Amino acid sequence: MDGRMDEERIGLDEEEIEEEEIREERKWRTWVLRIVALLALVAFVSLCLAEQHLLWTVDFDFLSQDRTLSEDELVKRCEPAVVSIRAWKSAGQSSSGTGVNLAPEGVVVTNRHVVEGSRGITVSFGGGKSYPGQELEMVSHADLAVIHLQGKDLPFLPTSEEGEARPGQLVTVIGNPRGFQRVPARGQVGGYYRLEEDGPLVFDIDVVIAPGSSGSPVLDDSGQVVGIVFATGRIKTEDKEEERALAIPVSALNLEPDEQ
Repeated sequence: MDGRMDEERIGLDEEEIEEEEIREERKWRTWVLRIVALLALVAFVSLCLAEQHLLWTVDFDFLSQDRTLSEDELVKRCEPAVVSIRAWKSAGQSSSGTGVNLAPEGVVVTNRHVVEGSRGITVSFGGGKSYPGQELEMVSHADLAVIHLQGKDLPFLPTSEEGEARPGQLVTVIGNPRGFQRVPARGQVGGYYRLEEDGPLVFDIDVVIAPGSSGSPVLDDSGQVVGIVFATGRIKTEDKEEERALAIPVSALNLEPDEQ
């Protein structure tokens, strides 16, 4: 009898030990899962912070004057003639930029590099009105192009009779940087430079621009077009080097155009 009870007690002890081992194993697995989940969370947060860092490192300095100039009388009067340009190229690719309309029927000036090689062009005015480009001309020896539309009574701006800006002159640039529409900036004209031996003189402006600003009009204080922005450049001033907008004088449009 005692021997049977001892056997039963030993069997119960073994079962209790097995249950205890199972509980310990479950606890261990729980802690392992928690550690894995914590590591995954840390990795996810780190990735999010890295993405956020990349987002905030995009330079939005070009918006610094937008609030103060958006109600400026000159800007409000001139911005309807500033257009967005989408040039459709091969394999579904496209490029975008800015342009300015110079005639009521639609004669839009932009940069050559925005529309070169395109199979189709769409020019969009404010208010959602869009027009297909009917004819495209490239200007010789300058990064300029002319898009002809079939419009009527479109908003337009006149070109300056002088055909260029003066060093020290205060000018206004209106463009479409990084998808923002008709963003104004104002600054002084620096100096004139010749980037290529047979190219036109270009001038710098102490304003901040960004991709999408190519083709932006440079306006004098009366709202006449004195130049077209085409790039940025590092310009040495008296005590430092800074990045500035580069523009082609509107007088370069008087060069004989080469039809594409």
